[in-house]
Amino acid sequence: DGNYMMVMEYTKQGSLGKLLNSKYGKLDWASKVANLYYIASRLNTIYYTNLVHKDFHSGNIVNQNMYSSYITDFGLCKPVSQDSNSKALFGVLPYIAPEVLYSHGKEYTQKSDIYTFGIIISEVFTGYPPYYNIPHDNVLAIKICYSLRPKIRCKVPQLLLDLMNKCLDTEPQNRPTAKELGDTLHQFFKDLKNNKTELYRQIQNIKDLDKNFITYDQVKYQTHPQAIYTSRLLNLSNLPKPGNNTYIFIKLVNMLLIVNLLIYKMQVMIFIFLDWI
Repeated sequence: DGNYMMVMEYTKQGSLGKLLNSKYGKLDWASKVANLYYIASRLNTIYYTNLVHKDFHSGNIVNQNMYSSYITDFGLCKPVSQDSNSKALFGVLPYIAPEVLYSHGKEYTQKSDIYTFGIIISEVFTGYPPYYNIPHDNVLAIKICYSLRPKIRCKVPQLLLDLMNKCLDTEPQNRPTAKELGDTLHQFFKDLKNNKTELYRQIQNIKDLDKNFITYDQVKYQTHPQAIYTSRLLNLSNLPKPGNNTYIFIKLVNMLLIVNLLIYKMQVMIFIFLDWI
């Protein structure tokens, strides 16, 4: 009758977000690195066809088992060369790169997906979705443009942190490619089995590594009612241009502190002078 049906493989573990939510404590380092490797590898396959995903987050990654991930939901996927004329921004706010937020979706490139991959790395490391305890609103978007990134509140090997931070760089051109990520993570996976490697040494130097992680606890893990992890239309405004804003912000704060200190000293001197008179 002209109708078509698409049959897809059933993934027993559900989304990556669901897997981390329910079985984070069962994931060892090999499983975490393997998951990230497969995600990077699938992402590279998408890029090989000259596409970008545009709605990349842990809810659109599914797992057949504890270590192998697949990317799904290509409804917004488009060719890299295709310009976006839409002024609407659609997605899950915590996973969207700052340049995409600022441009309302017009500056979406493959490197924007790489930023999202960095957010996913933080989620795999901690077991917590990004910014789960604050509203996903215009204020958060502004903070992301001002270089806010998810906190890693647990011990993680420095090599893995460095890789995550490269993905989360404010400047898109400084982020690695999906192929570079895949190659690095594949090497890391092999290094986990070799006690002469730096990664193996870093892991061994973290005492009781798994115990030091923030494990999932329903009492501690209270998601803010305005933290939304489903794709939606985002109405954002007055966002600052992304860049090395952290340093500018710190300098401004320091200047204000110095000015306030000088004003205080002047007031003290005036009081002393008046008292002397």
